[in-house]
Amino acid sequence: MTRFVSFNINGIRARQHQLEVVREVIDPDIMGLQETKVHDDQFPLSDIEGLGYHVEYFGQKGHYGVALLSKAAPVFVQKGFPGEDEEAQKRFIHARYEFEGREVDVLNGYFPQGESQDHPTKFPMKRAYYANLMTYIDTLKAEGRSIIVMGDMNIAPEDIDIGIGEVNAKRWLKNRKTSFLPEEREWYSALMSRELTDTYRLHYPESTELYSWFDYRSRGFNDEPKRGLRIDHILCTSDLIDKCIDAGISYELRAMEKPSDHAPIWSAFDLKKA
Repeated sequence: MTRFVSFNINGIRARQHQLEVVREVIDPDIMGLQETKVHDDQFPLSDIEGLGYHVEYFGQKGHYGVALLSKAAPVFVQKGFPGEDEEAQKRFIHARYEFEGREVDVLNGYFPQGESQDHPTKFPMKRAYYANLMTYIDTLKAEGRSIIVMGDMNIAPEDIDIGIGEVNAKRWLKNRKTSFLPEEREWYSALMSRELTDTYRLHYPESTELYSWFDYRSRGFNDEPKRGLRIDHILCTSDLIDKCIDAGISYELRAMEKPSDHAPIWSAFDLKKA
């Protein structure tokens, strides 16, 4: 079994205790981190290697940043979208891995949050990120690649992914706040049209029990039922669907002391399956 984890860690240097538990409890073969918030020359390399992982990282001081941890080194790495300049926000990393003779391309992204539909720069940046990702995926698909796309995608695709209550959800929409605006869902649908499948919904198509993000200020994780959004996703191409044997969201990690505001999500694959 091969396990993949996606985790918006909200500051890697503050969450080593959570990474240690992810390693112990889930034991992922591949772990994509988002919002590492550290410049490459300050990345805690020895701490990650101490967990038994090779790591590829792409970050900047105090904001954004992504990393891919793996038990075996990748055979190919791309940091950032092709054509981006040095000033671009560090939000995307792609690595190709070999499993049992099969190559799998893992795309890990920290998608822009967008703030609101009226924001002059943040919302267009989110739109552009989705467009760039789809172009990138199209290129890989033309090569016949097996692809896993993971990350904090900052979109709740369906109403069952919204767990903040009907009143709050209506207020968000009225204020044109991002996460489940109709336009955003159009981008997500366009992404999924690349023959991608949500691995969590593959196994739990109607579940409203688990979310991946919980606001610190409103303490939504401490409520019963918990109040959050499912905005973190692991997607796979059609050739991997029958190899995906389970998926989930790890609440025990979110319940730790000094946690990220996101819970790690995971998917398990039997890549030996013909």
